[in-house]
Amino acid sequence: MAAKKKPKTLGKHISRDVELCRTTNHVVSSQLIKMLIEYEVPFTQNWKRVPFFKRMAYKGAREVCVVSTHCTQYSRARKVVDQMDHSRKKQIIFHAV
Repeated sequence: MAAKKKPKTLGKHISRDVELCRTTNHVVSSQLIKMLIEYEVPFTQNWKRVPFFKRMAYKGAREVCVVSTHCTQYSRARKVVDQMDHSRKKQIIFHAV
C-alpha cells in the first residue's frame, strides 16, 4: 500500500509557497534576489541539479536556480521581476500560477 504524500509543514502551518521563476544564470539570480530583498518580498532560493537528459531544456546548464514566494505575494514578486532590465529578464523562465 502506497503512502500518501503529506504537504510540507512547519508545525501546524502548511507551506503555501509557489514557484515564481527559474534561471540558470548566476548574475541574473543575484540581481533578482537583491531586488526582492530591496522591495521586501518574501522568497526562497534553491539551486537544483538538472538531470543529464533534461539539460537541453536549460541550454546545457548543470544547475538551475528556482525562486519561490508565498502564494499571496506572487503578484507583488512578479511586479518586481518585471522591473528588471529586458536583457536579464529574458534569461528567466516564469512559472504560471
